[in-house]
Amino acid sequence: MPKVTEEHRAAMRRRIQDAALACIARSGFAGASMSDIVKEAGLSAGAVYVYYSGKGELAVDAGRRVMEGRLRELVEMSEAADPEPPAVVIPRLVARILGEDETAGLALQVWGEAAYDPEFAGLAREIFAEISARFEDYLRAWFARGAGLGEEAAAARAVVLAPAVMALMQGCLVQTTILGGTAAARCRASIAALLDGL
Repeated sequence: MPKVTEEHRAAMRRRIQDAALACIARSGFAGASMSDIVKEAGLSAGAVYVYYSGKGELAVDAGRRVMEGRLRELVEMSEAADPEPPAVVIPRLVARILGEDETAGLALQVWGEAAYDPEFAGLAREIFAEISARFEDYLRAWFARGAGLGEEAAAARAVVLAPAVMALMQGCLVQTTILGGTAAARCRASIAALLDGL
């Protein structure tokens, strides 16, 4: 029997994730069944369950992949010799996240499910911790290399402010998803104004 490569596994996961994102975008998290996702992926149920134990694990993994691409900019800024300030980087990141229709809706549904499903909440906490670490790394780099703080002071300030910066972004996702229209542009401008003092 031929050996299954890691590339094949990654491609299969991506195919299943794409199917899940399409189904959730169409029907919402609650309305998208695993059988819908299996059909959308064009695979057998057995093939899908080799990679994912259920819809919750699959949705979180798909969400992680989507956010990973959007947060790449934070990694690049963390490594830059002269990082751009939060008042520029964070609104631009919000614009990119909101540019993907499924991202905001999926995020809200993940948070909603995590409120009452302990297993789902555990998976969501993992992705939240990963995202939080990216924000801390970027803010640490900005305060040290962009604002001229010492490494220790920069790290301490990053730890304190990362949750607030993430909350600004989350609030923007909520407002844009619910209010639509000009909410995204207004949120981005408001975040830029608020962060200008950093």
